[in-house]
Amino acid sequence: MTYAYEHIPDLFEISTWDEDIRARFGLRSSGWHDFRKRINELQSACAENERIKVLYAARHGEAEHNTLYLRYGMPDTDEVQLRYPITDPGLTPAGREQAMNLAQVLRQESSMGMPLPTRWYTSPMRRPGETVGLTWGWLYGKGESDLHAEGILKRGADMSHGVRAEVVEQIREHLHVHHCDERLAKSELMKLFPAFMWPTSMPEKDTVWRPTGRETEDEMIARAAEGLTIIMDSARDDVYISMTAHSGVLRALYKTLGVPAHRLDTGEMNVLVLRVRNE
Repeated sequence: MTYAYEHIPDLFEISTWDEDIRARFGLRSSGWHDFRKRINELQSACAENERIKVLYAARHGEAEHNTLYLRYGMPDTDEVQLRYPITDPGLTPAGREQAMNLAQVLRQESSMGMPLPTRWYTSPMRRPGETVGLTWGWLYGKGESDLHAEGILKRGADMSHGVRAEVVEQIREHLHVHHCDERLAKSELMKLFPAFMWPTSMPEKDTVWRPTGRETEDEMIARAAEGLTIIMDSARDDVYISMTAHSGVLRALYKTLGVPAHRLDTGEMNVLVLRVRNE
């Protein structure tokens, strides 16, 4: 099935992450009760081939490759990524803290009526996977308790923290020569994230990473749109959906959704209200 998307901007104001995380993610209404009421009203007014979706769109927390330039005292350019390659890096201690801070805010807001996702989707890469587990594991009675105080994962810890996220390979990061965007083998990732649901069509080895050349912006937009279609097909009857991915592919997805351009900080989450139309 194909879909058309309309972003409904009047319910949230996307500002800076420092402001939004302290202000109910930019919620414009007086509280979550009014927000739920408005979503129900929008849903009731939809045509037969339309429905309202609320997408919790998040960028992964800070990962090892995000700090290479600081570690080696180099400009934050392609050169540092090529000189010091890291394949499918995990989160830094700061990145894990970002995810746990977001989890704390979500717990607080949910206690005041914030609706929570009923489906979770993630890129197959390690950094968004870790972010999903730490952000939403509290719903499964897990999360921060699986970490040492200094933010280092216990040996053999389940990085999915029980979250039943569905993996969508089409929402992985911009494909080019950086090894940080080359994923680990599927079998390795399945051991790290045992609660995730992995597509049977996903091959063991990474067959889409590009050791030479670079995916164009239009190619990434088309690929991300395919991922969005997979999500909408899967979550047809769900209103509240979580998706955790990367800055580049989120940029592409926002273009497809009609969301104003916005570069998400590491660990940032935007709440997007969408009208989705079957075509």
